[in-house]
Amino acid sequence: MKWTQRLTSLTFLWCLFFNSGLLASTDSTPRVVFVNPGHADESFWQDVDDYAKAAAKALNIDLEIIHGERDTELMQQRLSERVANGKTPDYVILVNEAQTGRSLLQSLSQTSSHVVFTLNNLTPDELVEIQREPEWQQRLLPGVFPNNFRIGYLTAQALYRQGGQHAGEALLLSGDSNTPASIQRKAGALAFIEQVGGLDGVRHGYGEWQESSAYAETNRLLSLYPNIRYIWTANDHMAYGAQRALKKSDKVIGEEAFISTINTSTRVLNELEQGNITVLGGGHFTAVGLTLVKIHQHRTGKLWPQRTKFTLFHLIEPDTTLFHVLLDKQWNNIDFRAIDLSSNPIDPYLQRKEE
Repeated sequence: MKWTQRLTSLTFLWCLFFNSGLLASTDSTPRVVFVNPGHADESFWQDVDDYAKAAAKALNIDLEIIHGERDTELMQQRLSERVANGKTPDYVILVNEAQTGRSLLQSLSQTSSHVVFTLNNLTPDELVEIQREPEWQQRLLPGVFPNNFRIGYLTAQALYRQGGQHAGEALLLSGDSNTPASIQRKAGALAFIEQVGGLDGVRHGYGEWQESSAYAETNRLLSLYPNIRYIWTANDHMAYGAQRALKKSDKVIGEEAFISTINTSTRVLNELEQGNITVLGGGHFTAVGLTLVKIHQHRTGKLWPQRTKFTLFHLIEPDTTLFHVLLDKQWNNIDFRAIDLSSNPIDPYLQRKEE
């Protein structure tokens, strides 16, 4: 059976269950646990937390956040401890970071919680396998996933244009080799490079989402390939490492070398405005908050939305409305109850109307 046929079958099973009227009860404030694989003070994951907290407050959801600290074993341990010692949550939001999703799901097998993946989904094979189990046919709900392939393509395309479409070598600095978002972003960048041609060579490296690792990797590759002109990175921390390596090599960003990246931290927005980052994409930090919107609708008697793919990523330009919204981060001003999950593209920044 083809993947499209299998996934269509899964969608049918989800629709069959949730169209049957077996909705969650609405007699209490929903208790939600979000297992965040990152650090609480890490730029992207902090944005995820802050946006989700604002959504939870607006939607009257009791949100608890567990942080994995970029340590898959610690993340598994903390979830297991939470399941053993705390009140059973109505919903648990998971991220399939570094392909840990299946084991995290197993930790919840003896609970009654509904489970939602967001940002990084399980693989098609895993979804097919899991949906053979009756309990997960009922408890595993369709999540919210941004189009990582698209932003990988768009940032690579914009990077090449900003570099004057001149010949040179390119460096693709991915996060890791396991996380779906990392794989899909790189695939998008490669798709553009293969389509456009005209580059002298493409080099590949992994920065493990960290500045120090990205610095070491970029520094190593620049010593081997000094004609690298385009540096595509999968997140802002790795872009900072690439910046340091370029500075060490006496390459001027915006003239001799160009950097693209993804995320919307305050620092990277300022770096974009100053020209130290050439191209920036972002917006996917809203995925967990939008999952809470799904939960709110489910708890208030609406059918669980089956759609999972959302256009959350955008290329970000300085001195635009979106730029200032992302810089200000006034998430408490968002009208989460009015967000339309059926719209395409969705507007995660819908402001409350003044009364």
